[in-house]
Amino acid sequence: MDDINWRSHWENNNIGFHLDQTNPMLVKHWPKIRAVPKDMVFVPLCGKSLDMIELHRQGHFVLGSELSEIAVEAFFTEQNLNHSKHEAGEHEYWSSERMAIIQGDFFTLAEESIPARFVYDRAALVALPPDMQEAYVEHLLRIAPDIEQILLVTVEYDDVAAAAPPFSIPPDRVKALYGEYFEIDLIETRDTKPSPRKQAQGLKVITEHVFKLDRK
Repeated sequence: MDDINWRSHWENNNIGFHLDQTNPMLVKHWPKIRAVPKDMVFVPLCGKSLDMIELHRQGHFVLGSELSEIAVEAFFTEQNLNHSKHEAGEHEYWSSERMAIIQGDFFTLAEESIPARFVYDRAALVALPPDMQEAYVEHLLRIAPDIEQILLVTVEYDDVAAAAPPFSIPPDRVKALYGEYFEIDLIETRDTKPSPRKQAQGLKVITEHVFKLDRK
């Protein structure tokens, strides 16, 4: 999804992809990640995800990246977080205690600018069309070269109906994108009910995959 379309989703409050609760797959599977309290966890393309609050509750320093200023402002306002802002090049850095979001284009973040060894990705990879996914992975590893583990959640469904995010990313695609750099463990697969928008496109079932990626 290009920048203009992504911003328009937030401007028009067309955010059916946003969950009003913590993702149960995070709660269930995060203990499989070696991160301990005070470790930084990077959440790319984070929106105003409540998953960041769960990671923060577990004692982590949570660092998100989000294009939409509306999403970032909504996150800090809705969570009643006192925060400060400062410019960081072409990005804006919003920060609170053990919580920060870099507002701006993910793809213009500088090399080695994210000092995180752990990543949680529920909404980043699936938000990008296939022709941007490889560039996303390559840039993620440039900006955060010390990544040790990633908890990755993707969805899979009939691509005939795929007109918009979340895009279908089956296990074979995850292997193609990450297999050179990570050992890939598919730790859970489950069928879930599609969003109303996806149901309108004709989907009756959407399959969710959860992966644990360990750096080779």
